[in-house]
Amino acid sequence: MMGNFSAMRVSTILVLALLVFAGGCSTSDIVKRPVPIAGGKVVGVLFGARGPLPATGNGYEVIYATTVPGTIPTDVVYKFAFIAPPGTNLQRVTVDDISDEQSSAMIDDLHPWLEENAWHGEMKPLDRKDPLLAWVYTVTPSMRVFRFTITDVGGKQTVLYQLTVYQPFIKSAMRYSWGEKY
Repeated sequence: MMGNFSAMRVSTILVLALLVFAGGCSTSDIVKRPVPIAGGKVVGVLFGARGPLPATGNGYEVIYATTVPGTIPTDVVYKFAFIAPPGTNLQRVTVDDISDEQSSAMIDDLHPWLEENAWHGEMKPLDRKDPLLAWVYTVTPSMRVFRFTITDVGGKQTVLYQLTVYQPFIKSAMRYSWGEKY
């Protein structure tokens, strides 16, 4: 009987711990935090329990703003995507990295195409020595802010600020794949 009581007690404690932990992950935990960008400015970025949330506005939502390995081991490709409202026709999409003091143009799509209401764009591969990848060589977390400027055929502009965080272990893996030893 004592063994059953202990198992029941442990189960109850585990269930209560799970409820307490899950209870802290509600939508009320979403906060807007100031993030510095180019030109000494600051933008508000929404954060949830697991980090920055996808940027949204006027029916658009960023799916991703990230880097992936290129076909050559020392190359990196920036990739971006967002969902558009149904029936949207786009005129232009630009994506800029506004993380550093000087902003950097990443994509300027003058003929954007939506497939199933989603736009996808990517840069040409960058060599590991490209100045746009200087942030990879730091050992602290890097916050990259990407400004999506979306213009529809009616001329309406929507600007979304997407934050992507690169933890040190990700950056270390990138450097290691390039032959660096740290």
